[in-house]
Amino acid sequence: MSRQARTAVTLAAVLALAATACSGSGGKKSAKPTAAPPAQSAVASAQPPAKSGGTLRMLAVQDSAQLDPFRTAYVAVTDEPRLSALYDPMFVIQPATGKVVPHLGESITTSDGGRTWTLKLRPGVTFSDGTPFDAEAVKKNWEMHADPATNSLHRAAATGLTLNVVDPLTLSVTPQGPNANFDRTIAQELPYIESPQQLAKGPDAYGSQPVGAGPFVLTSWTRGNEQVFTKNPTYWQKDKGLPKLDGFSVKNVPDIQQQLAAVKSGQADIFTSSDPALLDRGAKDANAAVLKVDGGQYFLFNMTRPPFDDPRARRAVSLAMDPADIPKTLNNGYIPAKGVFSSSSPWLDPNFVQPPPNRAEAQRLFTELAGEGKKVDFTYLIPQNPSSQKTAEYMQSRLTSYTDVSMRIESLEIGAYIVKSAIQHDFQGLLTQRWVPDPEPQYFLAFYSKSPLNYGGWNNPAADRALIAGRSSADPAARKQAYSDLQQAMMQDLPLWVYSEAVVGPIYNSKVTGVEVYNAGVLYMDRIGFK
Repeated sequence: MSRQARTAVTLAAVLALAATACSGSGGKKSAKPTAAPPAQSAVASAQPPAKSGGTLRMLAVQDSAQLDPFRTAYVAVTDEPRLSALYDPMFVIQPATGKVVPHLGESITTSDGGRTWTLKLRPGVTFSDGTPFDAEAVKKNWEMHADPATNSLHRAAATGLTLNVVDPLTLSVTPQGPNANFDRTIAQELPYIESPQQLAKGPDAYGSQPVGAGPFVLTSWTRGNEQVFTKNPTYWQKDKGLPKLDGFSVKNVPDIQQQLAAVKSGQADIFTSSDPALLDRGAKDANAAVLKVDGGQYFLFNMTRPPFDDPRARRAVSLAMDPADIPKTLNNGYIPAKGVFSSSSPWLDPNFVQPPPNRAEAQRLFTELAGEGKKVDFTYLIPQNPSSQKTAEYMQSRLTSYTDVSMRIESLEIGAYIVKSAIQHDFQGLLTQRWVPDPEPQYFLAFYSKSPLNYGGWNNPAADRALIAGRSSADPAARKQAYSDLQQAMMQDLPLWVYSEAVVGPIYNSKVTGVEVYNAGVLYMDRIGFK
């Protein structure tokens, strides 16, 4: 597989299956959570501790294209549990509080409102190849993220960083502009570090034979079938009896119903899902730790080309369909959405939610546009999978009940889908999905007018000001106002129509314990094990 194709496959996981505050002494004062996000299911909080030993059988919807920190998607339902096992995150967002907390790192602080940051690493940590986990290693990884030649999916987060090694365990970081929430960028976009010694061997080696400082090492990989991981004998938490497992395997089972059946029957132990109906069944038939986050599934309008360069066309489509009707019709468990913030999000401003369906107004706009020679005639680009197809067909069927509107469905294999949408921006309407534990930096990257990840081409000065304000302040009230302003701009322009809120979490059998997650549902692999 070519480098471009492999990059396309991994980025597709972000789009098609579908990025917070640790304080040390004298550091960032806003380490308090801005508000308590919805906590994960109580299932995960009442578990007995895991015993030592055993091999866990994990399932995944697809094989990895590679396992380096650069070209791998940070998505809980695909590769990120494997990255957690290989590398350990330096910092994470704690779901129950919204704080950024240290894990492999020691502290990340700012004393000047985010103009500069000081990253401290734990002493005595080594990569599994014996090289030191130090500030030079972090600097090397982040510089590679920023280098276009690396093809990093996380390049936007590292671009413009000025990095200076102060001492072996201290890195000084100056963002491109003041960023009072850069710790949240690290937690979501730059948390995993690979050994510089392995990086020197080139992308084929560091992608297929990854070397990190995490609790496990990759010992075999049968492409298209199974990966096997064993305990890292030099793990930095070995004196605490971690990891609990001797090892784990990951087998590819694309059918999520088969995944659940395998866990229920004891043929497998755990998998992670973002399917609401499946998580509901998992909570009843097995065990599930369900986490609600912001983001969701949505129809993204390409605002740079007809018909959706006209705001009336975007409004007409948004008014023509009802998010609540989708789960009623398809029985898929979707949670009807009102925008990019969930109904229980601390950031939601109920004054600026998506307009409710209005058939009469939708038809009036369709007719008005057609009368001007601007008929709402478009193609909807989706990734090739049954769930996406059913949802798109639902939308198509609802729009056929109106006159002067036409919708076609273009379903592409995942690699072709990402090339056409994210690289070429060649779409009119796009089905995509996002899981957001904190609006910074994900919404900045997705919606800021100059961001390379702003695929829909939204350009609104008020939205840009709101996004800059959201990253420039660590004050909870100021951030809440910023994201209220963002929602107001979204409701005026309607750059997207969100139809389902985002949920994610592991489903596991009764033998498994020590199930804890970070960010948007990623498993901590150091503590999971058996009762």
